[in-house]
Amino acid sequence: MSNTTVTNVNTNNEEWQVERDAWNSRSEFFVELHEKIERTAQVDHFIDFLRKHDLLPATGGRTLDIGCGVGDYALGLAKLGYKATGIDLSNGMIEGGRQLAEKENLDLDLYVAPWSEVTRLALGWDKGFDLTYSFFCPVMFDPQNIEAMTRTSRNKCLLVAFAGRQDTIVDALTEHFYGVDDFDWQANIDGVLHRVKSVGQTVNVEYITTPEEEFFTEEEALRYFTMRLHSEEWGSVEAMKEEILPLLAPYRQADGRIRNTSEDKVAWISWSVK
Repeated sequence: MSNTTVTNVNTNNEEWQVERDAWNSRSEFFVELHEKIERTAQVDHFIDFLRKHDLLPATGGRTLDIGCGVGDYALGLAKLGYKATGIDLSNGMIEGGRQLAEKENLDLDLYVAPWSEVTRLALGWDKGFDLTYSFFCPVMFDPQNIEAMTRTSRNKCLLVAFAGRQDTIVDALTEHFYGVDDFDWQANIDGVLHRVKSVGQTVNVEYITTPEEEFFTEEEALRYFTMRLHSEEWGSVEAMKEEILPLLAPYRQADGRIRNTSEDKVAWISWSVK
């Protein structure tokens, strides 16, 4: 029987509500993704990376996942006997994590809160974990959040973040709805590395570039790309789906499926606490 706990940290809800709502609307998608082959392969790679780079704590050690989503990576560690903790802004994601933990009969300690030094202090997380890590969490490009992350660990830290993203359909739809996305991923990674080197030691960075070709049914494509692009500033989900549909025409194959290609450059940054 799972002994998973969920704690809501008292933070300024209004300040984060729009972003929280956006991630809540995506939580069902990520719960469904949890058991798919591509996600389980990513978790396996994470564990292998920890072993290869001597980041895996001793048996029974404590781990913290910042921006844990539905807890894919925390659950992977829990299966190995670690005391896994996760924190996320989205109560929808955390609820998804709780459901998955109960389904898999695993224990997680889950917290609902935006990540910051204020949150860390409120929770008393000072060198309380053997490994602290974060996957694709947007707020981790903030140097202050890197410092707060480092203070939670007594040993190792790992940050996994995009250093570059190219996605044929997402890029085209983003330009259509919002204009050209000129976000400089590598410049942000360079900023993270600068701060990591000031607060950590034995810093290591590896870049992994992964090209991918995907095929969607029309229904799958509309759901996926709307999930990726929708925001309250644009309008309703259904209205966006209606506008996306004709824009998918150039990518439709003879069999009716939608073909998309992408290439992600991902930085795996690890360091030891000073």
